[in-house]
Amino acid sequence: MSTPPVLTLDLPSAPSALPTLRELAPALDAAGLGGLSVSGDAEAGDLHPIHVASHLAPLTRALAVLVRTDAIDVEPFHLATQLMSLDHISHGRAGWLVEARSDDAAAQAVGREALDDAAREQEAADVLAASRLLWDSWTDDAVVRDISTGVFVDAARLQYADFEGQSFSVKGPSITPRSPQGQLPVLVADADRQSVGAAVAEQGADGRAIDVRVDVEATAQDIAGAVREALGAATAQQADAPGRTPRVVRLIGLVEAGAEAETAAPAALAARLADAAAQLRADDLIAPAPASGASLRDQLGLPRPEVTIDPARRSDRARTSPEETAA
Repeated sequence: MSTPPVLTLDLPSAPSALPTLRELAPALDAAGLGGLSVSGDAEAGDLHPIHVASHLAPLTRALAVLVRTDAIDVEPFHLATQLMSLDHISHGRAGWLVEARSDDAAAQAVGREALDDAAREQEAADVLAASRLLWDSWTDDAVVRDISTGVFVDAARLQYADFEGQSFSVKGPSITPRSPQGQLPVLVADADRQSVGAAVAEQGADGRAIDVRVDVEATAQDIAGAVREALGAATAQQADAPGRTPRVVRLIGLVEAGAEAETAAPAALAARLADAAAQLRADDLIAPAPASGASLRDQLGLPRPEVTIDPARRSDRARTSPEETAA
């Protein structure tokens, strides 16, 4: 039996929303919601979702903290390490909802031209592939902190990414130690599937996210009903596509469609969402409330991957013997 999806609430990264979000995040955590996601548009004056999520994560103890952020018009190395840092800050509760946006405004902000559809999809796939290599560029025990020898990191336990993409390359290794989950869960929302492309959505990602548009002032029963309807539609959609490997629904994201989350009373909104979640959990439609100390991979039923050091990519390979390199 597959693990039910995690229920989350999407939050804006507008600067004006921060005071409310600081109250709302711990209220959602106490209410047992599965997680929150942060989305925004820096070109429109919003804060970067990773920065806002990093600010909110220490205010919570159990719920997942995901970011809905762009894989295009960013520096891939720094995006990967920022996501790792969020995983460290949240103690293993971070996740990435991949977006792939390339318009004139975003491209001009970083001094490049907007990409066509094929180039955008290829770059999204390359950024994800490079990120995964960087996330696995340190072993879990690479930091040794050996005072007697003055060695902080064992270079033999690090490896280069050595990634060559269509439009960029990444050497690595990461400047950030391996994060608690090893590999952050990577999801693609249905609304972003076309722009991200099939290579990421169906092969590179760990699963599918479904956006459910709700009014945050709606009743718990109405919110639960909207989620039930969305899950039913997703099941019917998979049944209508025989022969294709179904994309596992890992996440249900509640996205405001009326009053904005930043204007809602935090305690009242958290209470309504807790009630809606209880109704859905009674029918095993969403994952149980997360336990303190559980990772997002735990919530999603994803095993934690191990790292295998490739002798040819070891960061100390200048001192590696030919026999080891050939092994």
